[in-house]
Amino acid sequence: MRLARLSFVPVLGLLPLLGLGCSGAEPPTPRGAYKMNFADPGIDCSAPGHIATLGEVTDIQKVRLVTDGEDSASVDCSVSGSGTFSVSAMAKNPAEAAEIHVKIDAISPAATQDAPASGSISFSSARTGGQTFYSDTATPCKFWFEGKQGVDAGKIWVGFECPAMLNEGEICQLRLGVLAFDSCGG
Repeated sequence: MRLARLSFVPVLGLLPLLGLGCSGAEPPTPRGAYKMNFADPGIDCSAPGHIATLGEVTDIQKVRLVTDGEDSASVDCSVSGSGTFSVSAMAKNPAEAAEIHVKIDAISPAATQDAPASGSISFSSARTGGQTFYSDTATPCKFWFEGKQGVDAGKIWVGFECPAMLNEGEICQLRLGVLAFDSCGG
């Protein structure tokens, strides 16, 4: 009898460890892509105009979103709400030394280019000399949907532009950009 009791002790000791595999599923890993035209609208912008990208996305097609950690890229996002959504997203593309931060307090699926939602963007890249440009609060960035684009809990695919991106007296622009994020937390 004594041997029988000892044989159960190791098995009972493992039961708490077996329960670890039964916890809730891991949250999905965020993915993102963007394409934008950082533009020099005139004499007040010394940074060169350039196209900045991560992954492959256009206003009509999401070809490839980059997963957080893929090719050393960083992607983090939150899209929460129902009816009206709050968006916070960040993506870093080490290949271009580029980083974008997006904040939209309220956007509905009905946002159009003629009636866009307002938000903010900060952006830097090797082509801006590593300098971060911030959207002007007086003329915020505009976000809208066309065609198959849209927003729902955990994901967004949206067009945008920022008429004034500021950095120490410089005024540049982001023209006709598009971004997509999914697998975002709430």
